[in-house]
Amino acid sequence: MKTLKNSRRYTTEDLDERERELLRLEERRAELESEAFEELCGTVAAAAEVLQDAGRALARIDVAGALAVHAVRQDWTRPAFGEGGIDIEAGRHPVVEGTTEFVPNDTRLFEERSLLLVTGPNMSGKSTYMRQTALIVLLAQIGSFVPARAADIEPVDGIFTRVGALDELAQGRSTFMVEMSELSNILHSATEDSLVVLDEVGRGTATYDGISIAWAATEYLHNRIKARTLFATHYHELTELVDRLGRAANVHIAAEERDGEVTFLHAIQEGAADRSYGVHVAELAGVPDPVVSRSNDVLSNLREEKAIEARGGEPDGSGSESGSQQVVFDLGTGGFERGEPAGGGSGDGVGERAGEKSTEAATEPTAEGIDPTERAVLEELRDADLEGTAPIDLLGEIRSWKERLEES
Repeated sequence: MKTLKNSRRYTTEDLDERERELLRLEERRAELESEAFEELCGTVAAAAEVLQDAGRALARIDVAGALAVHAVRQDWTRPAFGEGGIDIEAGRHPVVEGTTEFVPNDTRLFEERSLLLVTGPNMSGKSTYMRQTALIVLLAQIGSFVPARAADIEPVDGIFTRVGALDELAQGRSTFMVEMSELSNILHSATEDSLVVLDEVGRGTATYDGISIAWAATEYLHNRIKARTLFATHYHELTELVDRLGRAANVHIAAEERDGEVTFLHAIQEGAADRSYGVHVAELAGVPDPVVSRSNDVLSNLREEKAIEARGGEPDGSGSESGSQQVVFDLGTGGFERGEPAGGGSGDGVGERAGEKSTEAATEPTAEGIDPTERAVLEELRDADLEGTAPIDLLGEIRSWKERLEES
């Protein structure tokens, strides 16, 4: 008998023997399981090579079967292989086409047309167009049918992409640093037989820095690497560079604007786009109406080189805002110059007159006592062909004027 706190337990020799027997059986069961498992492992190990071959065969059948089902259901076509570059007729994105009404597009990258600069509005389909090209090439090279009406593919030795935005802050790498690292890897690794997809380069830094990096990367890909390249950008200055490269071409995603409403046609057309419709996309995203309206006003004044009212307070009784002032964008400095305070004039056109006064004050100084260098720079500025001069050349002239003025 054993006494516990609130109870007593009685036992006998027979019960003790039965307990010992159960414990022995439990130990034996564990031993038998271990022996059976070890025997199974030995049997499997002896047939490992056969089982691995069978697994690989089943995996190939599974992949081939899945691709065949997609080819039948989505009306994919059998690609041809040649040495004439990449010629895709009515290509589609294999995933996006299953979720929306898709607009097919052609892609033609040949030796004499190896780089396409893709411009066009935000949300119009530039990224989809470039990625579908990369996916079609990949599908063709793994032996699959492809989502296109026809495709003639020259095999590539690699597909290099720089798309999206990603940071690695824990490793001390900002979004722009990650972007530049990806660009660096592409420029070091791609060859003449590669396919390169660049979805924006240089957008995470100052405008001049970004344009310069994108400009130089475009030249390097065209002149040195000579890889087949799709390059999407909102730097419209690059479209003039492409016009001067022998194996490059401009294409754009078409859009139609009527009565202030923009319709994205999602169709690739030859030539460069002239606008990105970023404010329209902001409106589609649900940005508050006052911000969208104000953005349109600022954009309009910037395009027309008019003064912009920098609003710095709450509306006052006159309808203007306290603390507001007129500013004018100055091409020479790349910044804003202060004009007359808002409300300083009467009637409409206050901003325009303030801009005119600011510009006039900057470009029409009195001849009395003016420095000869300043006069020469002003004359060159008046005669400058802003519309007909390439952005990079114009930037060089501005720097030259600035250096001369600083020296004087």
